[in-house]
Amino acid sequence: MSSGSLAIGDIAKVLVDNIKNRPIYLEIFTNWTEIVGKHIASMSIPHKVIHAGSNNVLVLKTLKGCGLEIQHESLHILIKVNNFLSKNYFSQIKVIQMDGEVT
Repeated sequence: MSSGSLAIGDIAKVLVDNIKNRPIYLEIFTNWTEIVGKHIASMSIPHKVIHAGSNNVLVLKTLKGCGLEIQHESLHILIKVNNFLSKNYFSQIKVIQMDGEVT
């Protein structure tokens, strides 16, 4: 596990890329720590939502070295996100690791 943290610039870029016409994404992003807890939130950030009919995918970015742990927890994350939304909106979590150390 990395000791880095997510930079404000990275968070701002993710928001700008996803906020347009994405109320579900905004709801998840603004409540991420509440949804998944401090431990998972310290290693990951919602990156984007891929809309594929009823098979929506939540893409998460993780800190370098944390991808395997987040992938291992992906079913629990999926359940927590869908419970937060009060519906089975997402059918899958995709995990991508950020390049380099994020501070």
